[in-house]
Amino acid sequence: MSLKTFSKTLFLLLSFAFATRATYNYLTKKKKEEEREPRKIHEVIMFSYTDQETKKSKYSRCMISHSMDRLLHYLNQPQQSLDICMYVWTNVDVTNAIIKLHHRGVKIRVIIDADMAFTSGSAIRRVEKHSIPYRWMKSTNLMHHKFCLVDTLSENPLLSPYVITGSLNWTNQALCGNYENCVITSEKLIVQQYQQEFERLWELFKPIVN
Repeated sequence: MSLKTFSKTLFLLLSFAFATRATYNYLTKKKKEEEREPRKIHEVIMFSYTDQETKKSKYSRCMISHSMDRLLHYLNQPQQSLDICMYVWTNVDVTNAIIKLHHRGVKIRVIIDADMAFTSGSAIRRVEKHSIPYRWMKSTNLMHHKFCLVDTLSENPLLSPYVITGSLNWTNQALCGNYENCVITSEKLIVQQYQQEFERLWELFKPIVN
C-alpha cells in the first residue's frame, strides 16, 4: 500500500470514528435532556354502562373496567399534592386511593358541595376521620365542579402537574352506569386556570365545623 493510499484510508477511518462519536454524544445528550423534562400527559377516558369488560387491577380488590383502571392509575400518581373539587364523591376505590396518598405524605385538600357532603355513602365521613382538610359553602348555588389537580403545589421540575376534569362525579353510578367523560392533561395554561379556580374557592369557602 502506498503512503498516499494509507493516508487516505487513515483519514477516512478517523473521520468515521469522529462522526460516530459525535452522533453518540448527541443522542446521549438528547436522551438525558428528555429524561430531565417533565412528561406530557394528554388522555381522554370514556365511561359507559355498555363497557362490560372487566379486568384485575392493582388498584382495586374487585374486577374493574379499563376506564376505571385508568382513572385510578392517575389518582395514584401524586407525589406532593392533590387538590380535589368534586360535586359528589362516594366511590370506595377512589376513597381508598386518596387515603393511601394521605398516609404517604401527599398534601390533600378537598372542596365539595355542601348539600352533597353528607349524603348517603359520601366519602367525606372517611376523609374527615383521617384529618384531611375539606371545605364547603352553604348556598343556593351548587358547587358543581368535577376536577382535581395533581402536584400543582410541587416545585420539583421533573414532575408533571396535571388536571383531571370532565363530566365525571366520583360515584358508582357515574363510574359504572352513566355515559361520562374524563380528560387528563398537563397542558400548562389549562392546569393554571383550574389551579386559580381552586385557590379562589379555597379562600372563599369555609372549613367544615361539626
